[in-house]
Amino acid sequence: MLNSHLPGLNWIHKLFCLLITLTFYSSVTFGYTDFKRIGVDDGLPNATIYSVAQDQHGYIWLTSTNSGLLRYDGYNFSEFPLLTASEMQHLGHQDVGVLLIDRENNIWAGTWGYGLSRIDALTGQLSRYVVDKNSDQGIAGMQVQALFQDRAGYLWIGTTGGLNRLSPDGKMSRIGAANSAQPLKHQRIWSLQQTADGTVWIGTAEGLHCWHEQTGLCPVALPYPNAATGSRDNEIRALTTSQNTLWIGTRLGLFSLDATTGNITPVPVAESMTTPIINHLLFDSDGNLLLGTYNGLFRYNPQQRKFLKFRKQDSLLPTVNVRSMFIDRTGVLWLGSRENGLFYARHSASAFSSLTSLLPGEPAGDLGFTVTAVFSEGDVLWLGSAEYLYRIDRKLETMQRYQTSGRVNTIRRDPQGQVFAATDVGLFRYDPPSDALQRIDQPFTLAKARNDNVRDLVINEQGQFWLGLWGEGVLYWDPATQQSQLLLREMIQQKVGDAVQALYQQGDFLWVGTRYSGLFQLTISSGAIRHLSADQASGLVLPSQDVQCVEKGPADSILICTEQGLVVYQPQTLTQQLWDGRSGLLTHNIVGAHTDADSNVWLLSAKGLTLKPAGSSRFITFTRQDGLVATELVFKAIFNDQSGSIYIGTIAGLAIVEPELLWVNELPPTVAVPEILINHQPLPMLAHSNEWPSIVLKPTDSSVEFKFASLDYHDVSRNQFLYRLRGFDSDWILQSDKRAAYYSNLPAGDYVLEVKGSNNHGLFSDKTVEIQLQVLPSWWQYRTVQVLVGIVTLLLILAGHQYRLRHVRQINRLLQNSVQERSKAQLILETKVAERTSALEESSLTLSLRSKQLEKSLQEVAKANRELKRLDKLKDEFISVVSHELRTPLTSIRGAVGLIAQRVVEPGSDPYQLLIQTAVNNCERLSSIINDLLDVQKFEAGKFVLQLKPVDLVDLVQQAISASNAYAHKYQVSVTLQADLATPLTVNVDALRIRQVVDNLLSNAIKFSHQGGAVLVELCGDELQVKVAITDQGVGIPESFHTRVFDKFSQADASDSRTQEGTGLGLTICKKIIESHQGQIGFVSQEQQGSCFWVTLPRLQSLT
Repeated sequence: MLNSHLPGLNWIHKLFCLLITLTFYSSVTFGYTDFKRIGVDDGLPNATIYSVAQDQHGYIWLTSTNSGLLRYDGYNFSEFPLLTASEMQHLGHQDVGVLLIDRENNIWAGTWGYGLSRIDALTGQLSRYVVDKNSDQGIAGMQVQALFQDRAGYLWIGTTGGLNRLSPDGKMSRIGAANSAQPLKHQRIWSLQQTADGTVWIGTAEGLHCWHEQTGLCPVALPYPNAATGSRDNEIRALTTSQNTLWIGTRLGLFSLDATTGNITPVPVAESMTTPIINHLLFDSDGNLLLGTYNGLFRYNPQQRKFLKFRKQDSLLPTVNVRSMFIDRTGVLWLGSRENGLFYARHSASAFSSLTSLLPGEPAGDLGFTVTAVFSEGDVLWLGSAEYLYRIDRKLETMQRYQTSGRVNTIRRDPQGQVFAATDVGLFRYDPPSDALQRIDQPFTLAKARNDNVRDLVINEQGQFWLGLWGEGVLYWDPATQQSQLLLREMIQQKVGDAVQALYQQGDFLWVGTRYSGLFQLTISSGAIRHLSADQASGLVLPSQDVQCVEKGPADSILICTEQGLVVYQPQTLTQQLWDGRSGLLTHNIVGAHTDADSNVWLLSAKGLTLKPAGSSRFITFTRQDGLVATELVFKAIFNDQSGSIYIGTIAGLAIVEPELLWVNELPPTVAVPEILINHQPLPMLAHSNEWPSIVLKPTDSSVEFKFASLDYHDVSRNQFLYRLRGFDSDWILQSDKRAAYYSNLPAGDYVLEVKGSNNHGLFSDKTVEIQLQVLPSWWQYRTVQVLVGIVTLLLILAGHQYRLRHVRQINRLLQNSVQERSKAQLILETKVAERTSALEESSLTLSLRSKQLEKSLQEVAKANRELKRLDKLKDEFISVVSHELRTPLTSIRGAVGLIAQRVVEPGSDPYQLLIQTAVNNCERLSSIINDLLDVQKFEAGKFVLQLKPVDLVDLVQQAISASNAYAHKYQVSVTLQADLATPLTVNVDALRIRQVVDNLLSNAIKFSHQGGAVLVELCGDELQVKVAITDQGVGIPESFHTRVFDKFSQADASDSRTQEGTGLGLTICKKIIESHQGQIGFVSQEQQGSCFWVTLPRLQSLT
C-alpha cells in the first residue's frame, strides 16, 4: 500500500536491492586465489611458459623457451621435438611461443625463428612450414606469434613478417601483404579472433583489422588515433570475443568493440589500479573476463562494467608476468608466466573461510592459533586453544580471550544456558555478569578424584554431567543433588597413561572411548558396565584399542574413531563396517567424526576433511588446496551450528565450511599410462596416442614398470589408482601414494594390465585402460623345442644303450678268455701265497709281541720321567721353603743370643727379657717346622697313629679360639664363634690332631685377613656329621691356585719376598689328619673377597 502511493520509492527499493546483490556477488571468494606453482625444482624444464592447451585425452601441452613442446600428465614433463633431426643438429633447441590443437587434434606449434611445426594426430608425423619464396606452402615469417582456427576450419598463421591462411585442403594463401591491394597496417601479427558474425579480427603492432570472406580486409581501427608515430600504444596484444563483442588488450589497457557498429570503447580502471599491460584475455565460466598482464591476473565483470577484486587485492600474482591462460575441461585455471613457471588453481566459488571472515578488524596473525574445541550458539562462537577460551561475537565482530592455563578439550552448554569448558587443568564455567571463568572443583572434591584433567564432557537434558578423566575413568556429577561418583577407575588404572577421551550418550547408554582399553558401554539407570571391545558377543572388533571419538552415526549407528580406521557399529544388529585406507580414505588415523542432518558423515584427520555423502561409498577429502585454512585437523574439534555452517578446528586457525557451497569434482577423470619402462628403460612415446601397442617382453627382459596418470589436475597428490595384471593378480590393487605398477620375472604368457584412476575427490574413471602384455618364453620353453629335445634325448639314450651293449659283449668275451688263462696261474699263485702267508703270520705275531713290550717299556719310562720331574720340583720347592723357614728363626735366635752374649743389654731388663722371649719363640717355630716335616714323613711312611676318644668339638674349638687371641690381637683381627654352646657335638677323634687342624685353619684365616678384619667360626651338626667352617675376609686364593692348595710345599705366594710366613705343609697335614678320621675338608674362595675352609667329621652316634 505504501508503494502504491509513492511510486518513486519502488524504484529506489529496486535499486537498493540491486546494489546489495552486486555487493554480495563481488565479495564471493574464488578458489583460484590460492595458486599452486610448478617450477624448475618440480621438473619443469624452463620457467617461461608462453602457451597452454589440452588435447582430447586430457594431457596439458605447454610451449617454452629452449625446451620446445612439453606434455604434462600431472606428474612429469615430456619433451617432443618440433624440428627435424637435421635441423636439431644445426639449430639446436627451439623456442616455441604459440600452440594450437585444431579440431582434428593435430598439434600446431609456432616457433620463434624456426617457422611452424605440425604433428599429425593419426601418424605422429612432423611437418614443417618455413619461409620459402619458391613454394606455395611458405609462410610470411619465421617468428610465429599467433595461431587461430576459424569456424570454417581455416588455420590463420600470424608472424612478425605477415599473415597466412591455410585451408582445410592444405592450400596456403597470404593475407594483407605489404605489396597487396589491401595491405595490413603493420605486418607483425599479435592476435587473432572471430566474432559470432563470422568476422575475423587481426591484431597487429599498429592497430586492428577485420576480414570478411567477400570483402577482404577492412581499414585499420586504432584505439589511440592520435598516438605518436613509432609508439606502441596501438599494439593489439590480445583479443577475445563474447558473441559480437570483441575485447581488446593493449599496452595501455582494455577496450571493447561492438562488431555491429565498429565502435571501440575504453574500459576504465579503478583509481587504485595501475593500467596493466595485457598479454592474454580469457572468459571464465562465470562470464568474467580474465586479464593476463605484466602485473598478474585481473578480473573484469562485463555486466557490472567494473574490475572485481580478489578478496582485497586488485590482482593475483601481482609480481608475475602472465603470458598465457587456459581453463581445462575440469575447470582448472592454468597461467603460463615469463620466468616464473606454471601456475594453476581451481576456478570455483569457495565453501571454506576462516576467522578473518568473522573478524575482519583483527590482525590475521592473531587468528592463526590451533583451535582445539568449538561450540556455537546464536551470535556467539566459542573456541578453545592450548591455553585460552575465546568468545567471539559474530554480530559485533569482537573477540575476547580468557586464560585457562591448559588445553581446552570440550565446550558444552547445560540446560540453563551456562557454558562449561573441559580442560587439561579442570572444569570451568563462564560467568556472564563478571565476564570471567570460574573454576568448578565440587565434582572432583566430592568424588575424591586425584586428577582433574578432563578429556571430554557430556551434559544431558537433566543437567547431569559426565566427565572423561585422564587416569581416573568417568566422573558422574549431578549439580542439583551434589552427588559425585567415579566409574571405571580400576579398569583405567590397570594401564599406565590410559584415559577416557571420548564420551557419547544415547538414551540410557553412555558410550566410553579410552586411550588404551577400547570401548565401554555404561547403562546409566543400573550402573552396569560392559567392556564392548573385549566382549565377543557384542560383535564389535576394533582395529585399535585407541578410541579417539565416539559419535552418532547414520541410521542409529555409532561412529568409533581409532588410529587404524573408523568403525561404523550397529548396536541393534551387532554388525560393523570398517572405513580405512583400503576403503578410499587417505589415512587410517581418524581423529573426529560428525553426522549431519542429511546423514552425511564428516571425518577429521591429519590429511584433511573427508566427506562421505549419504548413500554413497565414496570418500571426498578436502585439503588446503580446496580452501581449508590448514590440512591438519584437530582431535574432535568439529561443531555443526545447524544453520548451514560447520566449524572445524585446525592447527592454523578455525575453518568454516558452508556445505551448500561445496564444490565436488563429479567429472570422471581420463586415465593414461604415459610411460612404460622395460628393464628400467622407457619405451618411446607418441605425442597424440593414449594407447600403447601390445607390449612384448623378451626372455632377457626381467622387469616391466607401468606409470599411471589420472589426468585431473586439481590435486594430483589425492588421485588414486586401481590396477591389476589380469592373469597374474588375483584382485584389484589400490594405490594411494604411488602411481606405478612394477613386475619382475613374470612367467611366460599373455597378460592384460587394467588401470582405473580417480580425481582429487575419489571419483574413479568410467573407463578402464587396458594394455596387452606378452612375455615370450626362452627358447627352451617353446613346446616344439621341448618335443625335439625330448626326441633327441631319447635317440641319444637308445644309441648309447646299443653302444654300451656291444661294448659289454666284447668285454665279456675278453674277460672269459682272460679268466680261463688266469685260473691256471691262480692255483699256482694260491699255493705260493699260502706258504708265504703262514711265514708272514708267524713273523707278524713275533713283531706284535715285541712292539707291545716296547710300547709298555716306553710308557713306564715316560711315567718314571714324569715322576722324577715331579720329585725334582718338589725337592726344589722343599729346599726353597725349608731353607727360608729355617733361616729366618735361626737368624732371629742368633741375633738375640749374640746381643745377650755381648752384654749389650742389661740382664733382667725389659729388652733383655724381650730378646730371651724372641729366642724362645723362634725355637718353638723351628720345633713346629720340624714337627710338620716329621708328620709328613709319618704319613708317607704309613706310621701315623691316632689316639681316638670321644671329644666335644665345641669345647675343642673354644679352646683353639682362646689360644689364638694373642695371635689375632697381633694382626688386629677379631674372631667370633657361632654355635649352639648348650648342645654338645661329640666326635670320636684324636683331640690333639683335630686341635692341630683347627689351629692351623684359624691361624691361616687370621694371617691372611686385612687389618681390622673379622674371622667367623661356625659349628653345626646333624645326626650323621659335624661341620666346622672358618670364614675370613682376607685376600682370598687365586682361582688358578685352587687345585694345588692341599699339595705339599704349595703356597699362592712362594716368593722369598712374601709377607706371610709358612712352609706350605699345614693344609697338607690337615687334609691327611681329616681323611684319617674318615672326614672331609674343603674350601670356597674368591680373590680379594676372602675364603671359607670347612671340615666335616662323623658324629659319634653314627659310628655305633
